[in-house]
Formats: sequence, C-alpha cells, structure tokens
Amino acid sequence: MEKKNILVISMIKSNLKSEYNKLSMLTKMEVKRILNQLSNVVLLILLLILFVNMFIFISRNNEVKIHSKVAIAVEDNSFEVNTLMKNITENKLKGIINFEETTLESGLKMLKQREVIAVIHVDEGTTELLNSGKATSFNLYIEDSSDIVVGFLTDYLKNLVKVLNEGQSGAMIYWDIMKSEGLDFDGRIKELNRVALSYMSAFLTRGGVFEDSTDLDKFYGTALINYYFSAALIIVAIISAIMFHIDIDDDFNKGRIRRVLSSGFSPWHVYFAKIIAGVAFSTLLLILFQTLYLIYFDTFSLGVFLRFIISSTMLNAIINMLVIIFYIAISNDTIRDVSFFIVFSLLIFTSGIILPLSSMDRVFKLLSRFNILTIGHHQLLGYTLTFERVLVISLYFILLIILIKYSHRKRRDVE
Repeated sequence: MEKKNILVISMIKSNLKSEYNKLSMLTKMEVKRILNQLSNVVLLILLLILFVNMFIFISRNNEVKIHSKVAIAVEDNSFEVNTLMKNITENKLKGIINFEETTLESGLKMLKQREVIAVIHVDEGTTELLNSGKATSFNLYIEDSSDIVVGFLTDYLKNLVKVLNEGQSGAMIYWDIMKSEGLDFDGRIKELNRVALSYMSAFLTRGGVFEDSTDLDKFYGTALINYYFSAALIIVAIISAIMFHIDIDDDFNKGRIRRVLSSGFSPWHVYFAKIIAGVAFSTLLLILFQTLYLIYFDTFSLGVFLRFIISSTMLNAIINMLVIIFYIAISNDTIRDVSFFIVFSLLIFTSGIILPLSSMDRVFKLLSRFNILTIGHHQLLGYTLTFERVLVISLYFILLIILIKYSHRKRRDVE
C-alpha cells in the first residue's frame, strides 16, 4: 500500500513538472515575441508622459472644476449671517462649487432629485442665539456621505460653527471683565462693536489670504494628479494588452496554434502563457511609472508599493484575459476593432476614471460597483479591498475563463 502511494505521488510530481515545462516553454516564446515589439513599448511610455504632463499643466493652472451644486436656505436675514454666508460662497470655493440660494423645502426637493449634493440651512433666530451667548448650529442635509465634496463641506461647517461659538463665548467673558472694571452698558457695547468691526474686517479678507496661498494648490494639485495618473495607468494597461496580443489572430490564420495543440499542448497552456507574458510586461511597465511617480512626489512607502504591485497584477490579468477573448472570438479585424472601442469606451466612461463618479448620475455609481476598471482604479489609489470587491473580482476570473474556453471551441469548430 505504501509503495502504491509513493508511486501515485511520483506520478503527480512528474505530471506537474511536465505541465510546468510546457507552460514555461510557451511563456518564453511569448516573452520573445513581446520583446520584438519594443517600438510599441516606447509608444506607451511616450503616451503616459504626455498624460502626466497634461495633468500637471491642468493642476498648475487651477483650471480644475468640481461640478457640484449646493443649495443654501437662509431664514435668518441678519447682517451677520449674510456676511457669514457670503464668506462661504465667495471664498476659495467660488468657481469650483456652485451655490444656489433657495428655500428649505425647494432645497430638499432638489436634494431628493439629485440636483444638488447638499443643502445648507440656517434657522431663523441664529443671530439671537449668538447674541444671547448660546451655542448655535447650521443644518446640513446630505444624501451621499461618501462624496468627497460633502465630506469637505461637513468639516468646513463644523469648524466654522465651532469658531463662531467659541468667539461668542470669548465675547461674553470679555463683557463680564469690562463690567467688573466699571464700564457702563454703553461703554461695553461700544468696545464690543470695535472688536467686532476689526474681526469682521479680518474675516472678510480671509478669502484673499487663501487666494494667494500656493501650498494649498500644490496639495490639491498632487491629489488630482494621483487620481488621473492612476487612470492613465489603466488606459496604458488596456493599450499594452491590445498591442501585446495582436498576433493571436495571425496565429490562428497561419495554423500556429493548431500545430502547437497537435504537439501535446493543451489550449490552457497556450492561453495561460499569453496571459502570463502579457501581465508580466504590463505590470512591469506600470511598476516602473509608479516608482518614478512616488519618488518624484516623495511619497514612497513600501507597504503602498507592494499593494500597488498586487493590484496592478490583478487588474492586468483581467484586462489581458478580456483582450484575448476578443482576439479569439472575432476574426474580422474591423468588427474586432469596433468592438474593442465600444466595450472599453463604455467601461472607461462609466468607471469614473475620466469623470469622477461624484459628478455622475446615481445609476453610474451603482454600475461602477461591478466595473472592473472602477475596482482596479480604487485599488491602485490604495482603497481597502472589501469582501464585495473580492467577490466581483472572483466572478470576473470565473466568467473570463469560461468565455476563453467557449471562444476557443467556437473558433476551432469554424476552422
């Protein structure tokens, strides 16, 4: 019995070694084929350099706009509140976020219909609360708390209200100090008005201070480049996969694949070799660009870098498998090229890598949860790999493997 087990283990090892040798042989052939396409690699590098330069130019010229609208419903018409709201709408956010004055009822209706991303509501009597020394607050109605603009507005208003309440508390303490020093009521009012006037002057000019700041622009610009740099990497991955596997149709037409299969290789040897070679070159290309990017912006981190390698490998594997299916299933060059354009254009424009999902309709946000380019883009940006994303990625691999098998069988039957 023991000898039988040893024989079985020996046979398994021999089969595994044979499979490895076959796959290794075909992979080396594919690597040599890709190396003969160095001109294509150079074109990809030049394309990425063009993308990066374009994004840097856009960010440095402050032409980036966040197409989001916020409704403002103000029920307190005091001078103080109007001045405060003007500061919110006329400072650095002017020209980036659109503000629309409306009533609370209309604002909530617009929010429900996704015409605005948030509603800022100032209750009547806000000024009286401040004047009486009581804490005040603003109401912020939102639908999507994950929206980056909504998050910014929430933090901005929290900090603004905190400053107002703390400033009012300080004024009340100052009032008591002046009273203890013997100043009469009119004298205390006059002194507080003087302080308030100085504070208001500084408050109104604060927007100009931020307007002249360059540090904020650099930070925002770097974040913008990071977003679109990762998007450019995905586009490069798609183009490289199309270029690296362009000979598949020629292999079928000239009988190369048929001769390989008749030599004892299986279809999976052929396609896995192509996938491994394509993924290896595409991933190395993306790793090179990502390394230069991290070093240039001085943000290199080993953990982030290793996560990028895993994410880019996964994304390239799925993209290469998808491209290979097109080459196997569609033999007509024109139809295949049109199919490439339609499918990848739909994937790209519904993924949020060109237009951020926050500025798109709700249906696109829902569909993006199943879009592999959206998932890949989020992973390249360092997002957490959730169970839902793992499940979607797994379904993609299973579906693509089935489609490769089906496409090969259909192509073989036709020939």
